[in-house]
Amino acid sequence: MEIIHGKDLPFSDLSLKHRNNGLAFKNLFIGQENTPENHLFALVRSVGFYSPRHKHNFDQFRYAYKGDISINPDKNAAEGELVYHPEGVCYGPQKDSEGERVVLILQFGGTSGQGFLSYRQLEEGQKELAQLGHFEGGKYYRNGSHEGDEPQDGYEALWEKFNGRRLVYPPGRYKDPIFMSPTNYAWRPADNLAKTDGVAFKKSLGVFTERETRAEMIKIKKLGQFSIASTNAIRLLFVVNGAGEVEGQPWEEESAIRVSPGKEIVLSANQDAEILLFTLPLLNYYELRI
Repeated sequence: MEIIHGKDLPFSDLSLKHRNNGLAFKNLFIGQENTPENHLFALVRSVGFYSPRHKHNFDQFRYAYKGDISINPDKNAAEGELVYHPEGVCYGPQKDSEGERVVLILQFGGTSGQGFLSYRQLEEGQKELAQLGHFEGGKYYRNGSHEGDEPQDGYEALWEKFNGRRLVYPPGRYKDPIFMSPTNYAWRPADNLAKTDGVAFKKSLGVFTERETRAEMIKIKKLGQFSIASTNAIRLLFVVNGAGEVEGQPWEEESAIRVSPGKEIVLSANQDAEILLFTLPLLNYYELRI
């Protein structure tokens, strides 16, 4: 088990320029590069964010932690809502209204097995592409391009530069991003997960693709406990509110916990708490064929 406290971390400006300026990150957990399960779990401060319509070859969750966030021109995620962005599915353009907002993001290799490039790896491609063109408005413009030539999506250009081949997007398993409003879900006892004696509850927000990636909300009442086992999966937790301890270490609002496959933890709450829980089953545990 690993734990990190978001309140103790400063926001750092993003050095990548494939989107727009105005983004700063608190990296909570970073996965292992060059593995199907590589991931980024981070709090992102956004001021005046804009991104053109695009898609990815990885999966993503966005949780509107503080403030509303733009997903499509006619669709925002309100504060407290969660959005699942499947690989191969377009969204945007995104244009946030004035002001500052904080988003919890989880980016991770999807069911297709194409993985997720770390920001460090993308920066390698950025250095080379900077000599051949420039990024603007989420697009990459090559030197010597002619009027009428279409610019390339910024992430796509970086991915192709790093990998030395064309990016072929996986087929979309859904037509659009999926919006979830946790406040509209009912809590139910979580006794099926552990002996909680009526002090722990859960909301299953969604189970996605044949991989069965999961998003849930957990509520633990004051002095209650909740057990989480991580068999053949990576579990990532984000404390929305409340406080407690786990394996002798304290946790509080904005704390993040990562549970490795085969491990189990017991969360104890010293005040009422709500926690976001993501489950990423190991891709190499299942034989997945496209």
